Amino acid sequence: MRTFLLNLYDYLFNFFTSSDLDRTFLILKSLSVVVSFLLLAAISFLIFQLRRNIGNSLGIAVKSAGLAGLPKRKMSKEWKAVLKKLEAGDESNLKLAVIEADKILDNILKKINYPGDNMGERLKHVTPAQIANIEAVWQAHKIRNNIVHDPDFRLTRADAENAVKIFQRALEDLMAL
Repeated sequence: MRTFLLNLYDYLFNFFTSSDLDRTFLILKSLSVVVSFLLLAAISFLIFQLRRNIGNSLGIAVKSAGLAGLPKRKMSKEWKAVLKKLEAGDESNLKLAVIEADKILDNILKKINYPGDNMGERLKHVTPAQIANIEAVWQAHKIRNNIVHDPDFRLTRADAENAVKIFQRALEDLMAL
């Protein structure tokens, strides 16, 4: 064992004191650059795959949470009723269109099992990765709250159309429409 250690010591000593050391370090540096590049490429690839899979997983989670069981025909029928009220154009129908669009989104959030006792509490758990226009959804929900809680609230056609469009985009993000 002692001779082995002495031989190893001699080998290492000669290696580090030889003139070929610069050449050896050049080879090691070159290898480390190649390995670093390959690792960086692998990390980039994994990040790309992870982002893509998160998007797919969101769709799978939404479908597996009960939306797959919700017939598209029924959703389409409910949404057509909202659009019909919007087309009617009088203020009471415009208000009903916003309220019903909000209710449809709230029902979807319940089906996906977002926690909370009301729409506002459920919206707190939604991220922009799930609903891209979540900030606009909050504004549209505030319009709905004004309609319900303020009898003097006046809703313009443009505001109603904008709110319904916001709810529609959120429902599309959740793959419910």
